[in-house]
Amino acid sequence: MKTWQAVSLGVIVGLLLSGLILLLVLPQRGEPIQLATSTPDARAQNTPTPDTIEVYVIGAVANPGVYVLSAGSRVHEAVTSAGGAAADADLERVNLSAFLADGQRLYLPRVGELVPPEDTSRLSGSPDASSLMVNINSADAQTLMTLPGIGETKAAAILSYRSLHGPFTSLDELLNVPGIGQVILDDIRSLITLGP
Repeated sequence: MKTWQAVSLGVIVGLLLSGLILLLVLPQRGEPIQLATSTPDARAQNTPTPDTIEVYVIGAVANPGVYVLSAGSRVHEAVTSAGGAAADADLERVNLSAFLADGQRLYLPRVGELVPPEDTSRLSGSPDASSLMVNINSADAQTLMTLPGIGETKAAAILSYRSLHGPFTSLDELLNVPGIGQVILDDIRSLITLGP
């Protein structure tokens, strides 16, 4: 190695060592820098956070679709988010004050509309399994007619039997109602309950 190369290398090593010594010896000044990572906004991704829920609002509303709402929201808030109820919405059949749950499907029926059995559970706005059932001891004729095979005549017969004999004590007791046979009972057995 030539003399000038050795001198240059010595100067560079000396500067690096002196800088390192100064860095270790001198006290730090100012505030430390905080590095923070950011995550994409959950609402921008349309996914619920612990503070939000997603509800699918369909039926007699202005703008059906999936809506992100605050956790603890009620049915009326979902209807409002969907642009409000249509002019022919049957609000009497919906519990507007019921709480909503994440992933719930909320169906708002139209006046006079016969709601398919799979949608009757959503009229209350309640996502629990017990709300999927029609209580044959307290249901009115309109609710009974949402069951497959139960029209106006059979619903009236169920109400008449219930008023004459009191509440049903078993589902099989429906076989005593005129017009209700084993086939109809088998079709509706998973959709009805005796409970509250």
